[in-house]
Amino acid sequence: MTTAVSQQRQNDKKPLIFAAVLGLFAAVMVVVFLQSQEDDTPAQTIVPTLPVVVAKQDIPSGTAVTAEMVEVRSLPEDALSGGYISVSADAVGKTTRYPLNAGEQVTQSRLVEPLEVQALSFQIPQGLRGMTIPVSINETPAALIAPGDFVDVIMLIEAKFLVGPFGQDLLAPTPIAGLEDEDFKGAYTLLQNVQVLTVDRGYVDDGVVYDASVRGQPPEENANVGFVTLAVTPEQAQALFLAQTEATLTIVLRAFGDDEEVELRPFLEPFVIE
Repeated sequence: MTTAVSQQRQNDKKPLIFAAVLGLFAAVMVVVFLQSQEDDTPAQTIVPTLPVVVAKQDIPSGTAVTAEMVEVRSLPEDALSGGYISVSADAVGKTTRYPLNAGEQVTQSRLVEPLEVQALSFQIPQGLRGMTIPVSINETPAALIAPGDFVDVIMLIEAKFLVGPFGQDLLAPTPIAGLEDEDFKGAYTLLQNVQVLTVDRGYVDDGVVYDASVRGQPPEENANVGFVTLAVTPEQAQALFLAQTEATLTIVLRAFGDDEEVELRPFLEPFVIE
């Protein structure tokens, strides 16, 4: 009787043992499958990056860089430009030698150290030229003019008729009895509202392009000012050079902030009072 019961119990355990073996086999197969899947997945490549200073906005050439103009970004090593800057403080206070576009890396070669910016070329506005003309402190307000002020240029010329600097006939004087053509003299405002870059050799030496708000110091008292440098267009430079060789020039000082240009005709002698 006992033997029969034991035999029955062993028979009842066989399905359980078989199920346990199948479960273990299934678990092993799941582990093997997951490992094979991991082996087939390519390993993610980590690209090393470095901090780089870039422009937050377009920065023209000749501009003093401020903290608001730049920021630090992390860029891949293989995308870095030579001479890159990693700390904003190393760029702030320097002057851009070349223009920078928004998002462009700020490199050492594109900046100029403040102490090295000792050239007038950094102060000339884009598209203009610096042209020097002689002046007299007795006949012009040259000794009272500060770099950054605006002036008009007037020329005095002898001619049978006056032709404007850009080819237009300005006035053909009516003959007057007893007065020869060559006796006519005319005063003509050749240029209006041009900025003074230097008074003699004095100018605003800060590396920032001149604009209407830039103004330096007038010459020292009793300074013998002999020339000024004006910011003119290439076309104005040609007219001014011709006027220097053919006429007498003078400059008149404009009120600060006055940029109005008025239409003027030449004033001719002899003076006639009607």
